[in-house]
Amino acid sequence: MANQSDSLAERSEQARQNPLADQLKETPVIDMDVHTSFRHEDIQRDMLEHLDDPFRKEVEYYLQPDHSSYDGLYPTDNWNRDLNGKLPTELMQVTDPQEDIEEVLSNEFHVDYPIVNMLPELNMVQQTEKAVALNRAANKVLVERFLDGQDNFRGLASVVPHDPARAAEEIDRVAQEDQICGIFMNSSGVKSPLGNPEYDPIYRAAEDNDLPMVYHGAAAPGIALDFPILQHELQTYMANHALSHIYSQFLTVTSLFENGTPAKFPDLDFVFQEAGIAWMTLVFRLNREYKQRRSELPLLEKTPEEYVRDQFYFATQPLDEPNDDSMMKQLVEMWGGDALMFATDHPHFDIDNTEALLKYLGDFSEEERNKVLYKNSADVFDIDV
Repeated sequence: MANQSDSLAERSEQARQNPLADQLKETPVIDMDVHTSFRHEDIQRDMLEHLDDPFRKEVEYYLQPDHSSYDGLYPTDNWNRDLNGKLPTELMQVTDPQEDIEEVLSNEFHVDYPIVNMLPELNMVQQTEKAVALNRAANKVLVERFLDGQDNFRGLASVVPHDPARAAEEIDRVAQEDQICGIFMNSSGVKSPLGNPEYDPIYRAAEDNDLPMVYHGAAAPGIALDFPILQHELQTYMANHALSHIYSQFLTVTSLFENGTPAKFPDLDFVFQEAGIAWMTLVFRLNREYKQRRSELPLLEKTPEEYVRDQFYFATQPLDEPNDDSMMKQLVEMWGGDALMFATDHPHFDIDNTEALLKYLGDFSEEERNKVLYKNSADVFDIDV
């Protein structure tokens, strides 16, 4: 743990030289994308308490000393993600809310309110009953292990796309938990794009319970279903990692508009994690298509950009890195403070510092900066800061 914390502190030191960093001593910060280490043995043992046979026996089998969850319990791929140890994809294992989240994010990144998700990559689990059971258990572990007793923590409960009616039932269940503030879905590996009307029960339940939908981009095994050429024909994880997050979010946003989902659920907020913000220019292309082919989109009553500015939000991580910093500032300023939410993506290797974001907000008013740092998240996730 000490070496991991030292590494995080080293990453933060240079960014702290930003003259705006002092405001973080006075300003609340909400981090809307914090992951647990879902496959870790400790978390999997907690899962056992909420599983019945045969899935309980399956998890128990893979927890034996000679096995691991990568042997078959959860889908994976064969990318050399950490470059033989040169670039670990996670800076640390997150199993303890105080030691692995509170101490690190508070001390190194000025985060006051972490919003935690389990990141259970279950979309590619083929058996519906198994996916539903594992997902429900994951949500219970999220509450019991990471939220109970942590007054400043909030959580995103996950749902899987296999059975939308049962996903809606799970939303109704988790909505009774005071610290659950949103519904989490992986954007990849969903078989049908997420705007398909078959998922309307999920959106209706989220809207009825006043919980925003949060879509998570990932270089996950599910990409093999959505974009098989990307997963099977590209030769490097660099290419896979560069494309997979934005491809899955491209598909999700386009599908939502193709099927009129924001118009059908006008009181529902849509939040997108872990794809940066440069890809958001897709909205302008969708504007053009909408104006030319409105007959294909009968449910939409205004341009996609107008819906985005009313109901959509985007996590800042990973900050895109043009060679000219002024171009990044232009991307941020294009949307102003209204659509962006700060995120670190802790504990992944491409974690973002709070101060690193601040250097792009130098021309924002204090009010706009505060929207990005906490106000947008506070409003959407109903957090009393």
